[in-house]
Amino acid sequence: MHDKRKFIIVLIIIGTALGFYVYSAFSEKLTKPTDLSDESIGGFKVLDNISSLEFIREYGEPIDQDNNNNAYDYYYWKGGLKTASINTEKHKGKIMRLIISSTDDDLFENSLQTSKGIKLGSKKADVLSKYGDHYYKSYEQGADIIGYIDHKRNITLEFWCVQGGRVAEIRLDDAEVM
Repeated sequence: MHDKRKFIIVLIIIGTALGFYVYSAFSEKLTKPTDLSDESIGGFKVLDNISSLEFIREYGEPIDQDNNNNAYDYYYWKGGLKTASINTEKHKGKIMRLIISSTDDDLFENSLQTSKGIKLGSKKADVLSKYGDHYYKSYEQGADIIGYIDHKRNITLEFWCVQGGRVAEIRLDDAEVM
């Protein structure tokens, strides 16, 4: 009888761990959609192009480039914007990810924001009040992440919050970007 109880406890533990893994792996897909059709960071959207006259007028030439990715070119722009864009000829420059992030020292210095006015240093409660309750949760690199997904447009918007519930990074992505 004692062995049967141990076996059941082990099954419960394995089932719980497996359930948590499946939920976290598919939480984006299970999350109710949010309309992100008007979403932008610094006035630019996923699928805009870094070679467009509007983008060049706003951000000029990149400050730096990260060449550690085969699929995308990562560029750093004035004002704290980082982009990932396609690096193949047919779609070269098409933005797949827009990021604004900070260190604790410059959390309140970046003026870039989402279309609903969330910026670095905003409170997690402000994010929830502006974007709603249909979000997925994740935890990565010490950040509490809340994310919204537009299944129709295949776009995600994530807010990476640090201790104290302040936004330290915002990512607007094509949902296929890894």
